[in-house]
Amino acid sequence: MFKKILFMFIVSLVFIAAVPKVYSQADDMSKVSYNIEGVFQCDWNGKYYVRQIGNEILWFGEDDSVSPLWSNVAHGTITGNTINLIWGDVPKGSIMQFGKLVIQINSNDNFTLISQEGDNFGSSVWNRITTQ
Repeated sequence: MFKKILFMFIVSLVFIAAVPKVYSQADDMSKVSYNIEGVFQCDWNGKYYVRQIGNEILWFGEDDSVSPLWSNVAHGTITGNTINLIWGDVPKGSIMQFGKLVIQINSNDNFTLISQEGDNFGSSVWNRITTQ
């Protein structure tokens, strides 16, 4: 009987350890000191719609909502006051480029480009225009 109970206990522990943790945005947000979710205007006459999930960043940017010359998406992570992103233009616009960006977060309302790899990314300064 003892062996059966011990076996069930061990199987239960293995099962608990094998089940992935349920994602909690609240847990992830507590690890990041910035909240840059919102809409930002860039210095290249475009708008960026930024979504932050913990330390993960997603964005969609375009220079015109009706007939854009460029439109792009990006995904990256926040570490300290730095965002590391990969980005790529999408076919809503006519420019089709891609690359990597390193961006410095100056505040929840402003960030600036530090460096880039790949194709030229025109924007270098972003300022919040609305708050989510």
